[in-house]
Amino acid sequence: MHREMSALSIVMILGLSLSSFAQQRAQDAKVAEPKSAVLLFREDFKSGLPNQLPLLPEHLTNSNLELKLYGPGAKAGKDGQSGLWLDDEEDPANPGQKTSYVWSGVAPGSWAVMLREKNNYLDLRGPARLRWRTRPRGLHTLHPLIKLADGTMLVADYGEPSSTYWRESEIYFIDIPRWRSLDPATVAEAPRKAGEPVWTTNVDLSQVDEIGFTDLMAGAGKGAQGNSGIDWIEVYGNPVRRSKASANPGQGQ
Repeated sequence: MHREMSALSIVMILGLSLSSFAQQRAQDAKVAEPKSAVLLFREDFKSGLPNQLPLLPEHLTNSNLELKLYGPGAKAGKDGQSGLWLDDEEDPANPGQKTSYVWSGVAPGSWAVMLREKNNYLDLRGPARLRWRTRPRGLHTLHPLIKLADGTMLVADYGEPSSTYWRESEIYFIDIPRWRSLDPATVAEAPRKAGEPVWTTNVDLSQVDEIGFTDLMAGAGKGAQGNSGIDWIEVYGNPVRRSKASANPGQGQ
């Protein structure tokens, strides 16, 4: 009887060990990070158009992308003199060279510009990174922004500081220390549930639905230095194929 119980115990222990091993293998496979990253997309925004146009979806140059605008300051007012603009003007550091860019100078409130790849989610783990050419001015600091597949919008605790001239920079997502939840309607901090931390430090970046930028501020107006400019943006990572349902969403904001 004692031997039978011992044998049964051994079988049970082996069974539990194999189950635990299988669960660990499945978990390891799930969290395995990509070892390389490819260019997922680049967006330059259309050039050669009249200066100071309200930013619209047709101003994208990449046909695989959708433009999503969020926040009270993003869309143009009825007078056409507010909201986010597409500007096209001479680069002051390169005379004779024109630059087309998104400009927030007359945005009357907080805003966000997001880009959605039509066919793929973005896996931004491992060596994934963002490259862009920007020119924040005054007190404005430009932040990367993501929207996850479950609809959660997060702003990075990383910001491009003010610059007199256009500047190219590169950010590895793994180096962003923490993120903060935003309300897509207001592009301000989202209300927190009881016990929820202010900052999120362990974000699953394996399925990012949209990516973009914000400075979390209204523009200071024409002729003032309080605004953000974005010339172009590149995103490197790995594509994750969307399902047919997610590839054809309803109208966004």
